[in-house]
Amino acid sequence: MTKLSAMRVYRLTEDAAGESSFTDGELVRSLNDFAPPALPFYTSAIEKASGYTAIRIPVGWVGELHRSPYRQMMFCCAGALKVTATDGSVRTVQAGDAWLMADNHGKGHRSEVVSAVAFDAVIIILAGPENSSF
Repeated sequence: MTKLSAMRVYRLTEDAAGESSFTDGELVRSLNDFAPPALPFYTSAIEKASGYTAIRIPVGWVGELHRSPYRQMMFCCAGALKVTATDGSVRTVQAGDAWLMADNHGKGHRSEVVSAVAFDAVIIILAGPENSSF
């Protein structure tokens, strides 16, 4: 089975003291016969989800320190969102990036739209275990 690791994932988690921090990884995709009789294509592992929402955040928006309301995965479609963890680490989520938000109990993070266009993304509420494949 051929593997392709091409999608960057920023994982924001929290420690026992509630401090948030980032670890970076990739969403591994393997060649699969996903929708026969269509030709095989690359897919990631299937994660359990309970819902999704499509969001648009306007240019100049700032989200002061807040927690993620759920354990969720965001896929950015357009724009750029600067996210600052409480440990001071920063990531900018842009089109083509994924962000796993697992900081829903601690101090949270700060986020702000830093692009000249609105930030468009899809958020998937995850229902699976904390030890997902990414």
